[in-house]
Amino acid sequence: MKQLFFLFLFTSTILLAQEKNCGSNLRLNKYYKTNPEAKKIRSTLEEKTTKFQIQKEINTTIPVVVHVVYKNGNENISNAQIQSQLDVLNKDFTRTNTDAFNTPADFLPVVSNTQINFCLAQQSPKGNPTNGIIRKQTTTNSFPLFGNAIYYDSLGGSTAWNTQKYLNIWVAEIENGILGWAQFPAAGDTNTDGVVIDFEHFGTIGTAIYPYDLGRTATHEVGHWFNLYHIWGDNSCGNDYVNDTPIQEQGNFGCKIHPHISCNNSGDMFMNFMDYTNDACMNSFTEGQKDRIWSSISNWRTGLLTSNGCVPTTIPNSDAGIISIIEPNNQNSNCASPIYPKVVLKNYGLTNLNTVTIEYNINNNNSTYYSWNGDLETNEQDTILLSALSSTGTSHLLNVSTQNPNNSTDINPSNDKETKIFSSISGEQVQLNIMTDNYALETSWILLDQNNNTIDSGDSLTNNTLYQNNYCLAYECYKFVINDSHGDGFCCNFGNGNFSVTSSIVNNQYVQNVPFTFTDTSYFCLGNTILTEKNESFKIHPNPTNGNLWINADLTHNNNTPIFARILNNLGQSVLSTKIVNNKIDLSHLNNGVYQILIETETKQYIHKIIIQK
Repeated sequence: MKQLFFLFLFTSTILLAQEKNCGSNLRLNKYYKTNPEAKKIRSTLEEKTTKFQIQKEINTTIPVVVHVVYKNGNENISNAQIQSQLDVLNKDFTRTNTDAFNTPADFLPVVSNTQINFCLAQQSPKGNPTNGIIRKQTTTNSFPLFGNAIYYDSLGGSTAWNTQKYLNIWVAEIENGILGWAQFPAAGDTNTDGVVIDFEHFGTIGTAIYPYDLGRTATHEVGHWFNLYHIWGDNSCGNDYVNDTPIQEQGNFGCKIHPHISCNNSGDMFMNFMDYTNDACMNSFTEGQKDRIWSSISNWRTGLLTSNGCVPTTIPNSDAGIISIIEPNNQNSNCASPIYPKVVLKNYGLTNLNTVTIEYNINNNNSTYYSWNGDLETNEQDTILLSALSSTGTSHLLNVSTQNPNNSTDINPSNDKETKIFSSISGEQVQLNIMTDNYALETSWILLDQNNNTIDSGDSLTNNTLYQNNYCLAYECYKFVINDSHGDGFCCNFGNGNFSVTSSIVNNQYVQNVPFTFTDTSYFCLGNTILTEKNESFKIHPNPTNGNLWINADLTHNNNTPIFARILNNLGQSVLSTKIVNNKIDLSHLNNGVYQILIETETKQYIHKIIIQK
């Protein structure tokens, strides 16, 4: 059996890359098969596009309505996460993104400000006030690429607002690792015309997960909605119908170094928003792409230019309030983090209530804001599941209140607020995810606390099945062990097996899939806890260090098996795996800070704190 030893260091998060998977062209090709006449319409549009010349002084702001379609509180993303995505769209489409300076010098003459901005809609199609966020709870676990249920209230989704006047974006859990998709102009039903994004790849905070956690999935898909193709034309050395983007062989993944040459070009434009690179490596559109975007607006999406969706409107003499807090309650034992409040909203006013902002917090700490939209008549009520709050301890005071009903001043603030005292279990809820491969009976796992007491375990698993278990864990350190009796882990061509332990409230991934043979052990800690030292014979120097670290311990093995270092933060998040050479590790690329080192073999375990100070 091949033996591997691991060294663990604690610092910031880097997760194993999931390859980007965009479904826009797949949906387009399927639409062509069932609607062959669409190719002719698209061909006519393409002819107009090639002849189009933009008037350089044109600017426009496009109203956006975000449909949050959620089954649970984790998928019901916050206002702040939605706003973070709007901020990214505005920066990316006007080339005010802070990473624009990363564009290589030879591409600078062609990169572009598209002169397009976006707003969360301020006015509904009926002229009522709104904040541009529609929330619909569903019983659907996830939505498939080739289904349309997400677009209709009656099918468990959310019905689009006028797609000629608004950019509709649906945020939900998408099946099979698809990050998102968009409908190209003239390539589908008007009711499905918009963009769909997986909730874990929308915005820059909350549920957004590396490496697609900087909002560029939406930038990419909105590009498709504006008639932009993938930069490689979805063919080897294909055509994206843009003159100033270089021909390239295929989509690029991860982060490349310029020049990355293919198809006899001078370097792929892998930093283009229409490639497949990680979010942190994308930064630009081109002038040619700008022309295509504006051609799609001028020749197909003309209603955007006359939309009133970004014009605020108010209804005076409005009155709304929270009349009760259903959850949390003292009948069910909840984990202290996260808490998902469920409240009842009432329209006390004499006019219909279309929008209101709900402010809520625990123990008067930092408030969270939630946008509600709907149509409540006088004295009508609505039960609302709010986005998650984080807390610590066991005794809490929940405060919930309303403000700005119908974008106006509430005429009776005395009925706005409700409070509730409740208790909880001290700890954080985490989710263990295991996706088995084609040989699940070879796999077993065990979750242990810091005293090696078993929390849970599993074996006799089913092939190609996703197992998801939730635990409320105290603020201490844990160990997750996964085994493969055949010694080939989740590797090779035996399915898409993977495992992870993630936070239920923020985008922390404490444990992630790594290559292994017979077994792999991952350590993680919750809260501010850290692994304690267990063997003082393990010495390191210098400490503090400027990055070059020497380890004074016997790290040799009689079969010369290499020893690998794994980097984690103080929450146990893995960020790097690297080999130790001659008892030395180069940490010069890490930021200043406090770290811990753990090295574990079959017979010894060493743990030590270090400080990097450059």
